[in-house]
Amino acid sequence: MTPVRLLMAAGLALVVVGCRHQAPAAPDARPPQVRYRYGDPGDEAGRWLVEQIPKSRWDPALLAATRELSGAASDPSARLTPTAALLATSRAGFPGDARFARLYNGGAYPYELIADAAAARGAAPSVDVALASRRFSDGTVLWVLGVAPHWGDIDPFERDLRLDDPVAIQVDVPGSRKLQLFVAPPSGPVDTLSLSPGVARWVDVFHLPGRYLIEVVDIGEDRSRVVFDMAVFVDEAPAPMLRLPVGIETPDPVQATAWLYQALNERRSEAGLRPVQRFEPFEPLAREHAALMAGSGVLNHVIPGVTPGVGARAWKTHHPRAEHYEDLAAAFTASEAQDLVWSSPGHRRNLLCEHCTHASIGVALEPATQGPPRLYVAWELLAFPAGEPQPLPQHKQR
Repeated sequence: MTPVRLLMAAGLALVVVGCRHQAPAAPDARPPQVRYRYGDPGDEAGRWLVEQIPKSRWDPALLAATRELSGAASDPSARLTPTAALLATSRAGFPGDARFARLYNGGAYPYELIADAAAARGAAPSVDVALASRRFSDGTVLWVLGVAPHWGDIDPFERDLRLDDPVAIQVDVPGSRKLQLFVAPPSGPVDTLSLSPGVARWVDVFHLPGRYLIEVVDIGEDRSRVVFDMAVFVDEAPAPMLRLPVGIETPDPVQATAWLYQALNERRSEAGLRPVQRFEPFEPLAREHAALMAGSGVLNHVIPGVTPGVGARAWKTHHPRAEHYEDLAAAFTASEAQDLVWSSPGHRRNLLCEHCTHASIGVALEPATQGPPRLYVAWELLAFPAGEPQPLPQHKQR
């Protein structure tokens, strides 16, 4: 099992003839604020989960999102998609970088999901959790786990805004070096603002109706991490609950690559940007990185002991150096992978790099032994400030 926001989640599937619907629950009757909400799980399964995971806290808003995903599954084999996960957490007003995993079994507690919670926490001081279940008429149960690493705290603010309403965003992220706030409007470029821990920043960019995606990223020396991932709705009600899709066909990496190039330029055109050209010399490096991620199960720009990354490999084989703006994702389909990075304002900014002129995309299929395989995708948005890179002679490649 793997987190839906990173790699998607899948579970066992059986054919059943009916189910008892469990309606999603909102944390309160009013439109929710964007905030953390802590409380008692209220049932034995929830208390079991908290006991199993050290330094975990039960969050009713995350529970609302988790219940929505379980309620949207009309079939136990339904997939948890990035789009559905983002909509569920947005509607619930949960501010963390939530991830979801699912398991379908005979009704026993989902011990297999505990490892997902530990992996999602990583190096975070604590983790927010929630667990929802869906019992079918034959006694089998679909479990959906919601989990989010807790890096810091955020002051509450309203989820639903009027046009031109400003919002004060104040966060506290212990140990952060540099915080950046990304705001992606319904259309147009991403706004990038700086944040200081413990200091409120007035954000006045809500001039179009629709959903605005908001991320706070902790910029470190070696790596950056998303510490808050949320949304607000401006003069527009949240979209209705999505019905989760059923059925997975093994994708073709070659067709997926062609589709991703086309989708990338369509998105850029919609944002008023020029299309990027396909840069074939870096495609083998991007494909290799995707294959190494698929083979190792590690989604990262650098895989220690395996590869220094596409940029480092390109610098050793081509001159002059290019500027790389890299996005990575793993999902069951090319469209889900595209939605995954597009739903993240920081990653979306890379796809909409204004001065980038070229792109190289690599796609690989994981060697799955159980369940459907996923596509691992590496996008390289490229700029050539010193001219188009040319291959170095073999004797100069060190």
